[in-house]
Amino acid sequence: MAKKQIIIGAVVLGLAIGGVVGFTMTKGSPTLAQGQQIVVPAPSVPGPQTNAKIEQIKTELDSVAQYEMAYGCMTFDKFGKPTFCGESKNRVDVLQAQLTEETHKLELANRSPEALATVNARIKELSGDPSTNVVFQGTSANPYTNVVKRIEHWTDSKGFDYMVNPTNNTVVQFGPGPESKPTFERDGSKSLSADVLQQKAEEFLSKNVADFDQVKTDYKLRITSKVGNVSHAFRWEAKSKPAGEDIVPFVQVVLSPAGEVMSFNDVRSLYSN
Repeated sequence: MAKKQIIIGAVVLGLAIGGVVGFTMTKGSPTLAQGQQIVVPAPSVPGPQTNAKIEQIKTELDSVAQYEMAYGCMTFDKFGKPTFCGESKNRVDVLQAQLTEETHKLELANRSPEALATVNARIKELSGDPSTNVVFQGTSANPYTNVVKRIEHWTDSKGFDYMVNPTNNTVVQFGPGPESKPTFERDGSKSLSADVLQQKAEEFLSKNVADFDQVKTDYKLRITSKVGNVSHAFRWEAKSKPAGEDIVPFVQVVLSPAGEVMSFNDVRSLYSN
């Protein structure tokens, strides 16, 4: 299935496990009008696997959500989206947390302690902080290629999200997560020249991509800057797309005008099982 063009640097991780959305109701009314239905999609579990405990929690969550929607506390945000509130929210949140915990346990069940230690160390290395705390956030489908595989998502203590290929335990992407608010240098007097920024980009990639010298030989460099001198992307792209793919393999680092690393990608390992 063809994939939409991905805007590199944006980290979008669809990991809202067990979310209850998309329903219609009359607030505070236990009685529905004729023909009206409450529709609660079954809480989703990433990946094809599940187990008895997960299914039990899903069933309970569905039942509680149906009840609270009809009789409990509901409110609406500024976009008109209905959400639980008060004790209704507490009940649903507890079950969603249980579902998340059990799902994460299942997703990591086949990962060896050695593999997880490798992932942990690699994330700390890329973060530049060996003391950072790393937390598993679940899995999702491979968003870059048409190769079917699950991708792990991890978050460090600064709120940066890391996308990991569990096949070889490599980080294929990292950048600010949706809940993080990283600060980068905005003092124009500290902005670096284009040549110095490219030098810093190549230094970072040489340190963190083992075969970067070969990448520079085989791939073509494309440099883009965000309007307003907010960021500069240095992206080495393959010269052609693999058969059946919509996006060319690439290696990329995005720097602030002062040379700070804002995000990183090396998606090449996602093109094979």
